[in-house]
Amino acid sequence: MTEKLQLFTKPDCRFCVAAKETLSRAGLGFGEHDVSASPRTANLSVYLSGVSTVPQAFAGEMHINGSQDLVALNAAGRLVPLVAAATAAIDTDHLSDETIAHGAEDIVLKDYIPESDGTRSDDPEQWAILRFYKDFFGFWPNCFYYQHHWPESYKLFVYAHNVGAIGTGQRILGEPVMVATGFSTSEASGCNYCQVHMTSAAGEKSLGIPKLIEAARRGQAPEGSPIGPFEAALADLAAAAATNTVSDELLARVRANASRKRISQEDVEANITGTAMIASAFGFLNTFNDLAGVDIEAHWARQSEQSAGIEAGRHGVSEDRTATNLDHDLPQGGPSVEAMVAKYEAIVEAAGGVNAYTRRELGLLPDWMRLWPEHLRARHAIFYAEMMQDRDHSPVPSELKHLMARVSAIARGHDYLAAVEGLLAYRAAGSDQRAVERARHCFDAAKSRPEGQALFTEKERAALTVAWLSGQAPITTPRRFIQPAIDHWTPVELIHLFTVCGVAGLVQRFSAIARPKIEAQVRDFLEQHKLTADTLALRYPLPEERHGAAT
Repeated sequence: MTEKLQLFTKPDCRFCVAAKETLSRAGLGFGEHDVSASPRTANLSVYLSGVSTVPQAFAGEMHINGSQDLVALNAAGRLVPLVAAATAAIDTDHLSDETIAHGAEDIVLKDYIPESDGTRSDDPEQWAILRFYKDFFGFWPNCFYYQHHWPESYKLFVYAHNVGAIGTGQRILGEPVMVATGFSTSEASGCNYCQVHMTSAAGEKSLGIPKLIEAARRGQAPEGSPIGPFEAALADLAAAAATNTVSDELLARVRANASRKRISQEDVEANITGTAMIASAFGFLNTFNDLAGVDIEAHWARQSEQSAGIEAGRHGVSEDRTATNLDHDLPQGGPSVEAMVAKYEAIVEAAGGVNAYTRRELGLLPDWMRLWPEHLRARHAIFYAEMMQDRDHSPVPSELKHLMARVSAIARGHDYLAAVEGLLAYRAAGSDQRAVERARHCFDAAKSRPEGQALFTEKERAALTVAWLSGQAPITTPRRFIQPAIDHWTPVELIHLFTVCGVAGLVQRFSAIARPKIEAQVRDFLEQHKLTADTLALRYPLPEERHGAAT
């Protein structure tokens, strides 16, 4: 490699074409590496970047992730100076083919994490979940064999989020459109597990949804199809939420097609909210399931591949036990779903309501939480606080959780959430100067840059790298990037890290659609400590921007 700027590409890739056109317009020369030319080149792209897609660019050792970031850097006037300031190209000649292949291998974390079988739980507060999924799916989903390691997370996700979010989305959108939005946001994320679930959950009615979405996008929606132009626009909105690319034009298209609704009896704004609820649920599920590499239930995997053409991908296929794992007498005692929801809501109410509760727990009412549907707001507030604040039931410190969420938001380019999570991490750490510097350099630490090394332990840096991986679409876990987490965190602790990333994904997808505004307290925090809210600059800082000392 001789050019300072290196680009990994493959033939017939429109994103690679866009990247090369951007570099050409910027007047930048580059070395090109075709990943289809040899296994070494294909593995090297992943070994260096941690990302399975192309293009992947490198300005010296600075990794630039994909054509979208190259275009954004050029539009911001940052690309040319970034390349000019780069050191020489990365020297990879000393790396053997075996070393590169080993480091690029996609490690499936479920192979390191034992299952926790909750299908015969002795916790009465979990029994209603078993009955719910017996009625909803007919079985207990594979993902719960891993999330169950953190029982409070398992219960809170189902009772305080999923039941309300999916139920609200289904009520507003109707079941076919709920399936369409869930499928589309999972497809954009690259989560095969959830794509299979959404196409198989309602049998023949859901298996045909992907083709109906495509027909509606082409303007060829069949008469009587539940998916027309309006519903396809909602599916596209859910997909854009997964990649944080919701635009004014897309929202305008949803609203312009409101008079052509085929199912929903609610107004257009309610439909947008319903889509945000579905996207939020899958923001958690896509992230958690892809980080864990959960197997797909065999009967649904076969059904979805045969009828909808959706393959298992990096997710394996489990043995058939999951189709019958609730085929035993389920306990009938314990609190109902409604009673558990009421229990959590009562905690928030006892604190004085959502405003008082969040100010006690977080120091402010985040604007995204203010925009959450009012009837679900208390549930969301307690779910977020219990997952992200210091609790006896979690070994991960609150500051690190918020820094992970900040890294995830920076990776996804969500300026608002990166900013607010920075303040929440600062407050969780005690609001001192070291906390400022850790918020400033957490993304550097996630990417193993020198600026972030002295501020974080190896264990913390491993967790931050997991958070960065969680911000990719699709999510993969190459050995070179995930091995430190395996080395420094126990299998059960990994579940806590994945859950934190899932919460970040949940909030990010909702916020991509709801568009919260930065809070005054957050703006003051950024200004006081000279922290930028520009996630593009945080991903790719110029030399003069790399300020802030490790203390």
